[in-house]
Amino acid sequence: MVLKNVSKYFPVNGVQALADAGMELRAGEVHALLGENGAGKSTLMHVLAGALEPTAGTILIDGAERRFRSCADALGAGIGMVRQHPVLVPGFALWEDCVLGAEPLRYGILDARKARERTSELSSRWSFDLDVDARTEDLAVSQRQKAAVLALLLRGVRCLVLDEPTAVLAPRETERLFDLLRRLRHDGRTIVLISHKLEETLSIADRVTVIRRGRTVATMGAAEARPDEVAALMFGSVTKLVADPFDSAGSGVPKEKATRYDADHKLRDTILKVRGLEVRARGRPHVRGVDLDVVQGQVAAIAGVRESGLETLELAIAGLLECAEGSVEVNGVRVENRGPRAFREAGAAYASADRTQIATAPELSILDNLSAHVVSRARVGLAGSFGLLDARFLRSWATGIMKDAEVDADPRTSAGSLSGGTLQRLALARELAENPELLVLSEPGWGLDARHRARMRKRVLDLARGGKAVLLFSTDIDELLALADSVAVLRDGTVAARFDLRGGQPGSSFRESIGEAMIGAEAYNEA
Repeated sequence: MVLKNVSKYFPVNGVQALADAGMELRAGEVHALLGENGAGKSTLMHVLAGALEPTAGTILIDGAERRFRSCADALGAGIGMVRQHPVLVPGFALWEDCVLGAEPLRYGILDARKARERTSELSSRWSFDLDVDARTEDLAVSQRQKAAVLALLLRGVRCLVLDEPTAVLAPRETERLFDLLRRLRHDGRTIVLISHKLEETLSIADRVTVIRRGRTVATMGAAEARPDEVAALMFGSVTKLVADPFDSAGSGVPKEKATRYDADHKLRDTILKVRGLEVRARGRPHVRGVDLDVVQGQVAAIAGVRESGLETLELAIAGLLECAEGSVEVNGVRVENRGPRAFREAGAAYASADRTQIATAPELSILDNLSAHVVSRARVGLAGSFGLLDARFLRSWATGIMKDAEVDADPRTSAGSLSGGTLQRLALARELAENPELLVLSEPGWGLDARHRARMRKRVLDLARGGKAVLLFSTDIDELLALADSVAVLRDGTVAARFDLRGGQPGSSFRESIGEAMIGAEAYNEA
């Protein structure tokens, strides 16, 4: 497969997303597609997968020119893409969603038993551990991703495009995914892997293509590619990278932690207090007996695989899921079962890992998404009671957040037109703009390139240094080591281990210990 001289222009917002981009894909290879946020990676793959028609350029498959006008056209040619946020049909069972459009028929009607059996067999074959009868709306983020991959495998695709597939996967899950990719590669299939995790990507890829500002700048063998050289190609110069404030030696704990979080932390106010929390939500992993304190100046983390109940706990604390038992206090105010508004009014902010279902409304404009939490401040005098708002204030607020997030776009543009990384930056900047007493973050580095990931981490540490409290939910051990003072590992819905990361512990290996605790290994030191 060859993409040649591909350009894509969006006249609605005047964005030239691709300009003379291209790449060559071979059978039986894992090909990494790298670039900073907004470089055009996803756009190029949307062209290949039939989701976008190119303004100019050529797609060659087995030497023949093809033009896809829909995803169905691309699927017919054996090309499928799993996007950063897979869209599943609400109300469907997982097996129904997987076979949609490729249903096995009997006497002209759906053979439901055969469809379910095929889905279940393939799920077991690839060790997806999915409940094929679960409702799509009840699936966690990582489960939705697996379901999307399963649907494409059911269709026997030749070329599988994965957009940031490891962003919310724990190390063991990533290993399983990479094992799957190796098996697919051995089977002669082509895998395109879009990722910002350079070292991880280079470990699985056969070749690498780098895109910068919509143009292909290099293609090379992964074995010869050095992370620093690839970063220079991605950003134009390594000097453009924001200095990462973290010590990569030893435990990987930030240098600032010991000075930021002093020995008198027990005297500081507790901003978040969770006691005996139990959550039993339909279709989600249950959570039980969770106790948690987050004090001023602290970054506390909850680690685990997504299926361990991580998302369940996160949503319950933020007021988006009902708690069966226990309490959640923010600044001394009970907020459990009172909804997200009460959570925010108590002084908290929340940036979800689910960018398109919770963190933003893609069908609305950037302006509407960024000003959603400040509408009450924009009411104009007595007229505000009748729904009149200060449009100038709302636009100024939104453009300020866009500037902070380094996003250059028309605020009237649909949020759904932005790349995943750009959307992530805006969502994070919006919550930081609230200067909350408590900031709850879920997978904040998901989809961010190295420069913006370093910048995000610095902002989070600055917030904590200013006396605020941060609760971090993450499956990424590197992120945990870079940001957290303490880590509680959630496994099978309960806290299985706790780790104190303040200042580091000479001779101990937090990375291995936390990873082992996440997957249930016995050899870890419990604090």
